[in-house]
Amino acid sequence: MYDRGNIVFGGRGMKRWRIVAAVAAASLGLMLHGCQGFAKGGGEYQPESSGIYVTRDGVILSATVETYDSGAYTSEALLDFVKKEVAAYNESQGAGAAAENPKEGSPLPVAVVSGQAAEGRLVVVYQYGDAGSFQKFAQEYHDVANQAKSFQVQTAAVGKAAGWFSEGEFVKIGKDGATAAGEGDLEKLDKEQVILVEADHPMKIQTEGKILYTTRDIALSGTSQATVPEGKHCIVFR
Repeated sequence: MYDRGNIVFGGRGMKRWRIVAAVAAASLGLMLHGCQGFAKGGGEYQPESSGIYVTRDGVILSATVETYDSGAYTSEALLDFVKKEVAAYNESQGAGAAAENPKEGSPLPVAVVSGQAAEGRLVVVYQYGDAGSFQKFAQEYHDVANQAKSFQVQTAAVGKAAGWFSEGEFVKIGKDGATAAGEGDLEKLDKEQVILVEADHPMKIQTEGKILYTTRDIALSGTSQATVPEGKHCIVFR
């Protein structure tokens, strides 16, 4: 949702913020990576719509993608706006007033990875310190597409110990589609990553690695993109 000269994210948005176009519309195609860049493997995440990306290391990123009908926005102005908002948010969480992860030390609750304004689309990608930070930020800023009742990422070993594999019927993803997971298949898993998500609306999730198992009714696109329906579901990938 956009008003001319104002950026409004996710229905309510971060805040209404006056943006003055500083350069001509021809410059809107500029993509800025002024932060520390994507998490390892995150460069594969080129979102066309709002969604979530999880790396092989269990790092969580999300994208907020919006369209606008009129006005001119620059990538520089968009990125400046988002960085200021994220820095203020991190400070409110007891972290430093910064929007970029340090090269060393603990990651911020939320970090800005990139911001782009081009061809009627505004795209912002964030990286999170952990699953709790992701959930809290999505709720705070009314990021409806990425809000979940529960969202966790752990290794398969931790997921098994927590009982995640006993909460639904799993299917194995093969070349010929999904088939019922065989007895003992999930018990063999160890270092693979498991995403546990519960939401009251469909969510788009992309993984860095190949998806091996899911609970039923998850729609896959290729080997690493999933549309998760309403309810509680798991995705296992390597």
